[in-house]
Amino acid sequence: MLALFEPGNEPVPWLGNLLRLGPLDDLNATSQEPFPVKLLGHKPSYSSSPVVWIRQASLQSDIQKVLRHARKMPEKTPHFYKELNRIRKAALSIGFYELMDGVASIFEKECAILPGTAHPECHMQLTHAAQELRKPQAYEPDYSISAMPTKHVK
Repeated sequence: MLALFEPGNEPVPWLGNLLRLGPLDDLNATSQEPFPVKLLGHKPSYSSSPVVWIRQASLQSDIQKVLRHARKMPEKTPHFYKELNRIRKAALSIGFYELMDGVASIFEKECAILPGTAHPECHMQLTHAAQELRKPQAYEPDYSISAMPTKHVK
């Protein structure tokens, strides 16, 4: 199986340096932590809940949350983009690329049915988010969609 990896000491980033592999008996007081056990200083963050889309209702609920924030713009603009990026990253991590185009279409439809009492920024930000979701950069995991600068959002 090791023949399948790229050449080098760290072919699988999460696995660590392969030179550190060895029997437990070889460890002594001067050696580093036993491989592949994580260092004691590493503590994962559990502050945000993970995205779970096992049922259709979970996905629908996440999209509705983004739309609720959208309807309350400009006050909820930062929350809108935070949730949008959370959904986008989750979709990318599981290979659900169609979701981004679907969400962009939902934003466009939402723009068409916005009531006349809606804030003008709501329409502008929804249109901007839909365009950003369709850009090739949106498929990069490190990319983050940010709000279009307006007089309310700096």
